[in-house]
Amino acid sequence: MRSLTLAGIFLLLLGALYGLWQHRFERVPEFPTLRLSDLRATANPFPGVDWLGPETGSGLRLRVGQTHSKVVAHVDLPEIKAVDFLHVRFQVSAANLRPGKQMWEDGRGLIEWHAQAGDSAWENDPFCSVRGSQTSGVMEMVLRPDHPPAIPALRLENLGVSGDLELTLFEATVLRERRVWKIGRWFLLAGWLAWAVAWIGPRGKAARIRALLASAIWLVMGLYFVVPGPWKNVRSFAGPFQIGLETTGAPDLSAPASRPAAATIHRSSANPTVLESVGEIPDQGDFTLRFKRYAANARPLLHIILLFAPTLAMACLVGRKPARSLAVLLASAIETAQLAFGYGFDWVDVFDLASDAGGIALGLWLYGRLKQREWAAPWLPRES
Repeated sequence: MRSLTLAGIFLLLLGALYGLWQHRFERVPEFPTLRLSDLRATANPFPGVDWLGPETGSGLRLRVGQTHSKVVAHVDLPEIKAVDFLHVRFQVSAANLRPGKQMWEDGRGLIEWHAQAGDSAWENDPFCSVRGSQTSGVMEMVLRPDHPPAIPALRLENLGVSGDLELTLFEATVLRERRVWKIGRWFLLAGWLAWAVAWIGPRGKAARIRALLASAIWLVMGLYFVVPGPWKNVRSFAGPFQIGLETTGAPDLSAPASRPAAATIHRSSANPTVLESVGEIPDQGDFTLRFKRYAANARPLLHIILLFAPTLAMACLVGRKPARSLAVLLASAIETAQLAFGYGFDWVDVFDLASDAGGIALGLWLYGRLKQREWAAPWLPRES
């Protein structure tokens, strides 16, 4: 009966997590949703960059063609000032786009984040990449600057040797976090912590602090590697974010008066500017993702360490059985979250799970060795 109750509560917590995450953001009504037709009206010309199709409607697309050199397009987002979150919905495709020598020399889309003060430097936030004759399909994500608020602009780069890059769908919507998320996430955290304590099971008064500490380790690992996870950009769970209906009518740009001024990035339309590529962009996201890419050959070792340390710590606090079950749940949640966020699942992830299992086994093995040491045994929990 206890197991069924805990399983039911676990499913309820998953449902609450899904609902809160999908409703995390809402539109900022002062800003309109911008589409390709809105961008075309104010876009400056660039060599190798063409607007194709009707001026309005679904057939409009932006082509960045490759001729004799790398082709770069910069498009301001009119009427959007400094913001904290920008929701982008897009589709890009490549037509016989042959990449260059470097891995990043293909077709890519970025959001530039410019400081309000008009500093010439900006942040580069990539959101898509294609090559060959690929198409991304319709995708969405929420982008955020490292130093908010900042002013966004769209940048497309075709860095291949030949071929075209086309942006066939683009929507940009300014978002803010809902109050239900800001408040509800703390109740959700408390719920997960209480569930983990209950899962560990009833113990004596002296062991309650141990159970609380083990649950806190499990929860922190979940926050760091599951949800929200180590990614810079925010993705939805297997479906679009519920950001509310788009407001109709033209926005009143004169109110409120306290809105920050727009970025002024002037370019002459009479003399098209040839832009240089920003080159290789440092890996986005948490340092663990960057380290994982730099040490790609050590990926199995990283996954072993990732699960070894918390498994050993939880075992030393609450014993072998609860530590094993919580660690297995954590490893499964890490891979499931990557799949739910749209990062996919392949044989590499299967190998990651095997490495996670190795880390869990190693942590439990070392815990067993510590139990045999006279100096360590008094500090370790009694197994039932």
